[in-house]
Amino acid sequence: MNMNQSKINCCETCHIYWTCETKWYRGEKGEENICCPVCNYFKICLEKAKKEPKTK
Repeated sequence: MNMNQSKINCCETCHIYWTCETKWYRGEKGEENICCPVCNYFKICLEKAKKEPKTK
């Protein structure tokens, strides 16, 4: 996973947001809820994140 991908949070525009097992699992484990390739907007969000300036 690259640095930019960690900036992409899972959002309600995802077609499986409310039933996503990955999102549920991450929430149970207290992990960051990032967008994953299952989302129909993943590529769009990834491209958008690549264009954003990097911050530490």
